[in-house]
Formats: sequence, C-alpha cells, structure tokens
Amino acid sequence: MAIQKLIRKKIGIIEGQLSKGVRSLEKDVTRLVKRLEKKENEVKKLKDKMTSSLMKNIKKKVKKAKKTVRKHVPGIG
Repeated sequence: MAIQKLIRKKIGIIEGQLSKGVRSLEKDVTRLVKRLEKKENEVKKLKDKMTSSLMKNIKKKVKKAKKTVRKHVPGIG
C-alpha cells in the first residue's frame, strides 16, 4: 500500500513538472510566432518599398529616354 502511494506521488510530481514544461514551451512558441509575423511584415514593407522605388526609377528613366528620342528624332514624337 505504501509503495503504491509513493509511486502515485512520484507520478503526480512528474506530471506537474511536465505540464509546467509544456506551458513554458507553448509560451515560447507563441512568442516566436509573434516575432516571426512581425519580421515577415517588416520584410513585406521593405519589399514593397524597394519595388516602389525601383518602379519610380524605371518610370523616370523611360520618361527621360522618350524625351531624348523626341529631341533627336522629331518625326516620331
């Protein structure tokens, strides 16, 4: 009888430790997911910004090229 109580007590202690460990891991995973989402948003913003600036740059170069072509070949423009 005493051995069974001792075994149940030990199992209870181990279950408690495991549940604490699981809760801790869940918190860590949640925190990491939030950080990952934040970083993904930052990357998306930077990508959009880069794309936008590249498009502006390309449009500016096209505009300059059209202007130059019109100057040199007046029959086209």
